Amino acid sequence: MRKIQIFLLRHSYRFSRMGILLFVAYWYALSLPIFASDLFPGSTDSEERAKLFVLDASGSMNEYLGIYQKIHLAKKHVKHYVDGLSERTTVGFIAYGNRLPGCQSSRLYQPFEDDKSKFRNKLYGLTPSGATPLAESIRVAGTYLSGKKRPVELILVTDGIESCYGDPEKELKILQSKGIDFRMNIIGLGLKPEERAAMQSLAKLGKGSYFNVDGDGDFQSAVEKLLHQETVSKISENSGSRPTGNSSPIRILNWERTKVDENKNGYTVTFEFDHPGLKDRCITMNLKSPGTDSLKPTQLGKLRPENPEKVSRLETVCPSQSAGRGKFSFVAVKGIGTSAVLELWDMSGVPQVVGISQEVQIGKDFTEGSGPDHSEN
Repeated sequence: MRKIQIFLLRHSYRFSRMGILLFVAYWYALSLPIFASDLFPGSTDSEERAKLFVLDASGSMNEYLGIYQKIHLAKKHVKHYVDGLSERTTVGFIAYGNRLPGCQSSRLYQPFEDDKSKFRNKLYGLTPSGATPLAESIRVAGTYLSGKKRPVELILVTDGIESCYGDPEKELKILQSKGIDFRMNIIGLGLKPEERAAMQSLAKLGKGSYFNVDGDGDFQSAVEKLLHQETVSKISENSGSRPTGNSSPIRILNWERTKVDENKNGYTVTFEFDHPGLKDRCITMNLKSPGTDSLKPTQLGKLRPENPEKVSRLETVCPSQSAGRGKFSFVAVKGIGTSAVLELWDMSGVPQVVGISQEVQIGKDFTEGSGPDHSEN
């Protein structure tokens, strides 16, 4: 197994041939919009999930988050997300509030449409006012989606939890009982810890992800992650693999700890990979360690892990075999919540990501199915 370490801290770089190729690949991915039709000519945009936003236009969206009003952040980054989709992806949105008082303000303002200009025009017209009827909004979404056979991605953007005595989780379960193929991601703007926990629970129930936003950069990272998921989902549909969990072609099995000194531990992450169709492959570990110097997001490319501002190290191995196991080793300061996520790259042509592992919190806990839970002492 040929091992190349790409260790970028401050201005110290150490490259080999494959390391340079992988670095160029990240820049290449950043410079071009990547869609399934680009990577796999046989794929079609019709396979994408339709996107239905549920947007918060309640009165509190007039408040500031950092230097921007929340509503302006939402409009800016929702537009960015929609602009990043392929032309034939249909998008629509429901909004609550929007100059309507009371708890019956949820409306379908834009049905599914592949004309993005119509979406943007109605998006820009939202004016915050009113309450936060999340349960009613999910119910409105269910009414609209009933009878539609196409898979749907719901994206809830909110700065608060239910304020109209409804039960969002109950309404979400009702929507699931209708047999509609959907998942729900949630972007929370400036939520308090208890509100964040409620939205995380709702996103988990909706088989989606929760993204916490405390400013402009966080919102941008959340949108890039959603676009990342869209791209990887298309890749995995066409390559016969899935991007995360035990079914991914790259999986973290477990980790082990050894004591280095009073302040640091050494860690070894064991992984396995299985992708017989690849002729030339590399596996990259993205190590995220808060409190250390980080790589610039532009150095990580468009296909990058969540919260790229926290990635402090890239390390790569390029195995010769198409399946097997390997290890990454590193040293980290105790108690800082270091985590790792692995990417499997196809290096046979233009380098492309073909699989992403679950993200593992090293020294804290494991996501389900990734291995034993070694608690930090």
